Amino acid sequence: MKCADDRPNPILSRGEARTRSRRRTFRPNYLSFSGTYQCNLSCAHCCVPIEWEDRLPVAVAKRFTSECAELGIRTMGFTGGEPFLYPEFLEKVSRHAAKLGFSFDKISTNGAWWKTVDELETALRRLLRAGYTGRLGLSVDRFHPVRIEVLAQFARSAAKVSGRDDILTISYAAGAPDAGLEKVQGLAKALGGFVEFSPALGAWMLVAPEVSATLNFNHLAAVERAEDLTDNWDGAWFREDWCEGPGQAFVVTPRGEVKPCCGFASDLDQLTIGNIHEHSAAEVLKRGRAHPYVGKVFSKGLSAIREEILAKDPAALPGKTTNHCYFCWFALTRGLAEGMPGRGGQVGNWTGTDDARGQEPLLNDVRGRAPGRRGP
Repeated sequence: MKCADDRPNPILSRGEARTRSRRRTFRPNYLSFSGTYQCNLSCAHCCVPIEWEDRLPVAVAKRFTSECAELGIRTMGFTGGEPFLYPEFLEKVSRHAAKLGFSFDKISTNGAWWKTVDELETALRRLLRAGYTGRLGLSVDRFHPVRIEVLAQFARSAAKVSGRDDILTISYAAGAPDAGLEKVQGLAKALGGFVEFSPALGAWMLVAPEVSATLNFNHLAAVERAEDLTDNWDGAWFREDWCEGPGQAFVVTPRGEVKPCCGFASDLDQLTIGNIHEHSAAEVLKRGRAHPYVGKVFSKGLSAIREEILAKDPAALPGKTTNHCYFCWFALTRGLAEGMPGRGGQVGNWTGTDDARGQEPLLNDVRGRAPGRRGP
């Protein structure tokens, strides 16, 4: 699944914060590739069209990586779908990026794509030999239908092959940081360890003899397949962060589309700022800054868009939400943001219109599929 807000965000000094506040603009510092949409799981909270068979060509990804390096971008990560279903992409792009001096963040994985331990360890060994030095971001929560024993073996093999007890980070989706930890606790027990909150890190950690992993909280959003899972209108407004966490990134899809963030709304075509088959990295950057929605988010903040919506219609929103990504997705799919058409998402689950004011009924989502139907 797409990770909404678990990418590291450096803490700024007050002086640095003031300097940045005068220069707020779209200035990506992170490159993320999704080589394939496909996945061996179908999780209830996933917002990725895993039925699509597109694969991003390695040569195109390598060329765009070189262009990003010229812009000063030096951190890379991988997501999906399940990235390990396209292992040659991971290996070849990682090798190219390592030669360019990139550092690596993580590869988001469900940890259950392998059939034998030998297959698992061979794939990990090839990846590390290609120059990948980042972590493996293991998804562990109640939505992933993976047995604890499978996850435990993945963790053991990852530590063994890498020789690192910190090779894993764990991502979990829940309504609050201290919720939804049951499966992580089960994994910790299987590894002979425990889960405990670290005041120093401000996060939960799994600590075991072979593995120590920081837990990254993803604020569960009722989007796409998960529209009926939970209510995100929790009564308080999100804190403005100018999307410095999940944003300030080039997130490239298997079709070559570039998004400015890895949040839940990034699957919407409204956030596409270019395509690496057609545009250089410099052109994508320019298009992002000129984009009527993206440019505003990074210069004025998501709260500015919220205030514009409420100024036009105080009843346009059902309530207040602390979830940045859910608000962004809701505003875009309902056509509430100025200059942006309302479409996308599982439109069969709600009654909407292109401009949320009772105009033309929204009968198809942005990719032209019938309501409630996934796939091409």
